[in-house]
Amino acid sequence: MVILWISIAKWLEMFSESRIDLMYLEKHQRSKDLYSRAKAVFARGVTHDARYFEPMPIYCHKAKGSRKWDVDGNEYIDYWMGHGALILGHAHPAVTKAVIEQARKGTHLGASHELEIEWAEKVTRLIPCARGGLVEFTSSGTEATMMAVRIARAYTGRSKIIKFLSHFHGWFDYTIVDYNPDYSPLLSGSYPAGIPPEICKYTVALPPNDIEAVEKTIEGGDVSCVILEPGGASMGLIPTNEKFLRELRKVTKDNGVVLIFDEVVTGFRDSPGGAQERYGVTPDISTLGKILAGGYPGGAITGGREYLSMLEFRVEGRRDFRRISHPGTFNANPISAAAGNACLGLILEGKVHPQINRKGEMLRRGLSDAIEDRRVDGLVWGTTPSIIYVGFGINPEDLNVSDIESYVRFQSKREENRKITSVLEKALINRGVHPMGSRFILSVAHTRRDIEATIERFDEALGELKSEGILKS
Repeated sequence: MVILWISIAKWLEMFSESRIDLMYLEKHQRSKDLYSRAKAVFARGVTHDARYFEPMPIYCHKAKGSRKWDVDGNEYIDYWMGHGALILGHAHPAVTKAVIEQARKGTHLGASHELEIEWAEKVTRLIPCARGGLVEFTSSGTEATMMAVRIARAYTGRSKIIKFLSHFHGWFDYTIVDYNPDYSPLLSGSYPAGIPPEICKYTVALPPNDIEAVEKTIEGGDVSCVILEPGGASMGLIPTNEKFLRELRKVTKDNGVVLIFDEVVTGFRDSPGGAQERYGVTPDISTLGKILAGGYPGGAITGGREYLSMLEFRVEGRRDFRRISHPGTFNANPISAAAGNACLGLILEGKVHPQINRKGEMLRRGLSDAIEDRRVDGLVWGTTPSIIYVGFGINPEDLNVSDIESYVRFQSKREENRKITSVLEKALINRGVHPMGSRFILSVAHTRRDIEATIERFDEALGELKSEGILKS
């Protein structure tokens, strides 16, 4: 069915008087008060861009399993799951026990410790590119990306990096760039604020899934590495083509370019060994975060010894050795190591992924059925089994992005889609379901009852959007 879009002006007029909006304000008075305080001490009132929400975000104070509670006493089925870090759910007993035991022994020992070794050993057992290789811990996924790019440059002696439009690799200078002068007439882009143009020239941002653009850029010379989210841009919003991954592996290997998989999201989630295990494509280096530390702060890079040995103090027989240093007060800190060991230990048992993938399929099917039953022009998709997107006015063909034209077309539809999903998100929050924008991130703690309730409330929310005139069939 084709959705009948209403004018922007009419939509804004109705939104200002929406019952959904009024109910949200009524249910979150304490959150409103806290947001007033927050705006006095935080730019934009929040501590992470993704947590910004109008007219104010919800403020939570506790969580357990698949649920969390806000300061106004509202209970939610949670689909943020710590921005994807909590594959076991909130406050999992094994992780909590490990952290408490370690906290009693000390939170920072100022020395090496056995837990960091055990943690790294688990990574090398799980991640394909780590087998026979080395691991280096950081405090976040962004730091891991910084280290991976620096290693690639030191190893190759080249300066440029290739990334793909909308692929997210943290907020540091080189990978936050989505501007490409070759495509600027279509993208109407500009250099990111606070980043000198001299820095931007070393990053080449290409359309997703465009292997010809990659080949042409590598032919131009001075390319040290290619970095991408193997499951697709922004947690699978724009899917990565499996054929493209295989072609990319061949092109980079043939040209001596380091291939980096950013598996901060997909690592230990797409499969025990991440997207690289799932697709059977092994990169040279992988960056990790989120699930790696069991919901506590932590990141890592891992890969072949020839790359990670750039951190060694000396390498015998290498006259051209170009060492890079890596300090970091909280690298492999005991608390994160304890949590990470507990979480990865459960993943190694092999019981996590069969459970979570079944639940993902159940939720995906239920949301799709609700959209079809309500006769709405909508789509449910996702490359990672336990991360699900919902969109309106988007069709499967729009997800086949492989050049700049299809990329711009998708982004245009996504921008229109935001107007609907932002209201849907609020309607779901009012019903005790907290999605992460237009995505739902699952954990093993989500039960069949949780999923059935989510589907029911999603269906009700669609009905409310139709009654408000925001969706029409």
